[in-house]
Amino acid sequence: MSKITVTILGTTAAVPTRTRAHAAIYIDHSSDKEFCCLFDCGEGTQRQILFAGLNLMKLDNIFITHWHGDHCLGLPGVVDTMGFENRKRQLNVFAPESQRVKKCLGFSYSIGKINVKTHDVQAKGKKITELFENDRLRIVSIPVKHSRAAVAYALFEKDKTGIDLGKAMKLGLPEKGEIYRQLKEEGSIAFGSKIITLEEISSIEKGKRIVYSGDTEICENLRKLASNADLLIQDCTYFEEEGAYKHAALPEILKMVKECKVARVVLTHISRKYQSVNALKKLIKKYPNVEIAEDLMELVVE
Repeated sequence: MSKITVTILGTTAAVPTRTRAHAAIYIDHSSDKEFCCLFDCGEGTQRQILFAGLNLMKLDNIFITHWHGDHCLGLPGVVDTMGFENRKRQLNVFAPESQRVKKCLGFSYSIGKINVKTHDVQAKGKKITELFENDRLRIVSIPVKHSRAAVAYALFEKDKTGIDLGKAMKLGLPEKGEIYRQLKEEGSIAFGSKIITLEEISSIEKGKRIVYSGDTEICENLRKLASNADLLIQDCTYFEEEGAYKHAALPEILKMVKECKVARVVLTHISRKYQSVNALKKLIKKYPNVEIAEDLMELVVE
């Protein structure tokens, strides 16, 4: 499978601090052709991209979870810089209440012109909605519970089918050759007196699942999306009060990730009242699969 690099650009809640910027997550899915996207675009996102040593111009898709300022106010600056740099490719912005994209971008006179296409994201109901797909991955959303229309997003890498040479050679097939290309294209081949199917000699490598909660209470829709995730980037605004102010808190998060069999959890959107990272780390020391997010943290999923 390809390597997926996730950089958490900002980790604070509503108010920034000296060490925590507003919400934005840069995902780079490396392969023959790289795919990069943003989940949320809070104030200062383009500057955080510079600090992280990432490439703003590689972004073709931005996914906004909801229209609170700490998740969207970096969007005008990102688009402005792309225009200044004479970008030609279309930029796709996915969001609930997508009519707000143009309002958000209308705060100032833009430098240059850039083609921004908006895509409305369903923020009601219980269905997982397919938003984007290519030959390697797909991105989906589901409505979650917040004080405004909001969604969670997930990047699902597609399963990869490969040839198990051990199985193939037991059936008399050669170690390499054109025969394997034919098998992958047609699904079966005639070999001697036998018909050999791809299924007989293949191995399947499961694709990775990365989920971003956005701002939300713990709810059934989030549980559905987070189930069996390899990485969950989770709103943990509070570490004591459960369900406070339409956000999640540590005790209920720990319960959910255990029930949903989440492999790795990174807690973000942390209230400014928590000034000590070491104090927060002590609260999760019994949970080896749970981490505290910090600005510019890089996570590799492979």
